[in-house]
Parts: sequence; structure tokens; C-alpha cells
Amino acid sequence: MATNGASIDGWWKSVPCHFIWDLEENVTVNFRSVKTNLDSKLETRKDVNWSDSACDLLLFRGYLEVSDFVGVQRNFLKAEEFFQKADREAVQTTDELERNAYVTVATANRLWALGMKTTGHDEVKQDERASLLKVLEDSWKKYQDDGESREKINAYIDTIAAFAMSRLGVLKYKEAERRYRHAMKVFGELVKSSWCQSLGMLIGRQSKHTADAAPQYSEIKNEVRYYKKALRIDPYNESARCDLALALGRVPDRVQEAERIIEQVDQKYCEIFVKKARFFRRQKEYGKCVEVLREAEGLASLSGNFYHEFALSYRGLTKIAHQQGNYQMKREYSKTEDQYLDKCLEIDHTHFGALSDKAFLYSIRGQFEDANKLYFHIMREFKSSPFNLLDTQYRYARCILRQDQHCMNTESASAFEEVMKTACSILSTMGSIGDDIANNEEVLDSKERLEKYYLTNDERDKLQDLQNRTASVGF
Repeated sequence: MATNGASIDGWWKSVPCHFIWDLEENVTVNFRSVKTNLDSKLETRKDVNWSDSACDLLLFRGYLEVSDFVGVQRNFLKAEEFFQKADREAVQTTDELERNAYVTVATANRLWALGMKTTGHDEVKQDERASLLKVLEDSWKKYQDDGESREKINAYIDTIAAFAMSRLGVLKYKEAERRYRHAMKVFGELVKSSWCQSLGMLIGRQSKHTADAAPQYSEIKNEVRYYKKALRIDPYNESARCDLALALGRVPDRVQEAERIIEQVDQKYCEIFVKKARFFRRQKEYGKCVEVLREAEGLASLSGNFYHEFALSYRGLTKIAHQQGNYQMKREYSKTEDQYLDKCLEIDHTHFGALSDKAFLYSIRGQFEDANKLYFHIMREFKSSPFNLLDTQYRYARCILRQDQHCMNTESASAFEEVMKTACSILSTMGSIGDDIANNEEVLDSKERLEKYYLTNDERDKLQDLQNRTASVGF
């Protein structure tokens, strides 16, 4: 692999790294939310017993600083800082082939970033570029004649790519899954526990966006199988144990089994507390959920997800108090929910769940101006995330209804039409991933309200148009 003459500007651009994986295409998440989530993981890293290197996270985080995602203001210094941290982390990796993979991707990333910010007349940068090219050449061609080692290096690189893709939304999940599966095939029984856990999570996420999605969804056996494999490889992977319990908890006749598993989890880390609390909340054991989270309040680093889980627990207690007619406790619980939503947003101002729940609280309290303002903010922020956008549009439409004493008018009809436009777009552009939208309760309710409104007001042209549009995409 030559590094002199005309070829010096070409060969390294084909080396696998974040800049050649087309990560910006078909992204269905909010860019700022991804950055905040990764930063939170880095900040709480010392409180979590990570068994794997943080290189995957650092490399992806650095790339985000200089990527082509919408809204990015490129920060080359910050990107370089993350890439250098990944380099230092890679040095500590005991497996030589894994270390080679990380150094290769980190160096290629640094070359791409360097080329984006400099010209060929900067001698200092040219020296840096030459140095990086030498490092990349040494790492990339080191095993070029060793087929088995090269295959393993490529498999490691596949997992670096999969890590990034698994955080960019549902349209990236299938490719992330493919890369994890390929790496696991290459390594056989020597796969990492974290790879199996990640694959299980990807299977579960995809299943929730298919037409047969249900509490006992079709891929539950595969999802569970990979969590169990993760635990066989690393019995101390308590995060995977929580994921196993959460998956089994969706199946009615396996809830008791799931409860036994979650009770075995005893590690005292923020992520673990959040997952345990989420399990009990999904089983509607809100008191137990609060009890679990209370135990974690003394930790040095708490995430936005931690406080959002707290808020959701009190949302559940609020509903119970309402059902029991205990309106004083209902007000107290709702106030506490609001406080925890604020704490979540202090840490992560892009947290979709907290933003949406905050707007909903404004709405049910009659603070419609605040609610509408926040809903518009969420719709702007998450316009590239179709499922979040649809959920927000529906909540906004219901807010308008509540504001107008639940009487449909042109304003609320227009809002429900936006729900239907997004739903039709998802069905027409996202393939099988969006199939469950046709059975989505929010979408069905929006369609029913619009049909009734158009029929009542003798707007048959609009009714026919709605029915034609929905029929054309499979409603």
C-alpha cells in the first residue's frame, strides 16, 4: 500500500471509518439527543462497571462533531479531542486485533476531519497528515497477508459501525443487526457479551415497529436468546439481565419468571436502577418503582433517564389516586412528576419523553398557551424523527380539542390531518418497519375523528380525499 506519489491522496479514503458508512442517510432520530445521550454515558462512565472499551462511543462522538447531520456546527477541535481519547483508550485494549481495528478507524477519522478543515499549503497540518498516514498505513496493512486476522479485524470494525448505526433510528437497525451477526459468525464462541446484548436490543426494537407488534411479539424468542447468551458469556452483565427481564415481562405467562430475574439484579449503578424501575413500572408496580429509584438518589451521577423514570412512576401513582377519588394525593403526585420532569430537562434539554410529558401536563392543567408553545418546539426539534413527530402531533391535536371543550373545528381537524400526513408518509417510505402505524391507536383515532367531522359537516370531498390517501398506503 503505497504512500507516495499520486496515490497518497487516494488509498486511505477507502479505509472503513465513520466518514464512509453513510451514517447521515435515513436517520430518524434527533441529532442533539444522540449527542446528549452519548455525553451522559461518558460522564457516568466511572459509576458503571464497563467491561468493554469506550472506543466505540468516543469514535462516534467525535464523528458527530464534524458530520453532515442537519444542524451540526462543526467543531474540529472537539472532534480531535474525542478521537485522541479513543486512541488512548485503544492502547489499553489487550486484544491486538481489536486494538488494530480501533486505531485504524480512529486514524482514518482524524484524516477525514483534517482534510475538511485545512488546505494543502499549511505545512504544520501537512506534517500532521503525513504522520497520520504513516500510522494508518502501519495499522491497515499489518495483517494484509494474514487472512484470518484480517477477517477478525474487519469484524471488529463491523461492530464499531453497528454501535453508531444502532443509535440513529429504526431505518439503521437492520444494517446494524447484519454487522453484529457477521462479527458473531466470525468469532464463534469468542464473541463479546455486549455484542449479544446489543443484537437482542436491536431485534426487540425492530419488532416494536412491525405490523404484528404486540405484548408477546414475534421475535421475543430471538431477543431473549441473545440476552441469555450475553449472560452465559459474562454472568456479571447485569444490564443484559435487566434487558432479559424487561423482554420476558412483555409476555403474560412469563411475568413471574421475569420478576425472579429482576430481583437477582444487585449492582448499584444508575443504568441498572433505571432498568429495574422501568420493569416495575411496566408491571404497574409504581410504589416499587419509586422505592428502587429512591435507593439510587445518592449516586454521584444521575442521568436524565433516571429523573424521567421517576416522573413516569409518579404519573402512574397519579392515575391510581384519581381512580380512588383521592384528589389531594393526585395533585401531590402530579406536582412531584412535574418536578422530576424539570430535573430531567436540566440534564438533557432534548429528552423527548420529558418534553412531551411536560407539554401534556400543561395541557391537562389548562395552561394551553404553554402547552402549544412547547408542542411546536418539540415538532421542530423532532421533525426528522417520524414516530416522535407523529406522537407529538397527536398530543397537540388532543390539546386543541381540550382547549375547545372537545368540540372538533377547523383548527383541530387541521391538527389531526397533520397526524394522518405523517402516518401516511411513514407507511409509504419506511416499508415493513412502519407497518404497525396502520394499527396505531393514535392514528386510528385521528382518522375516525376526521371522518366523523367531515361527514357531519358535509365535507365529502375532504372525506373522500382522506379515504383515498389512507387506502393508497394500506390503511
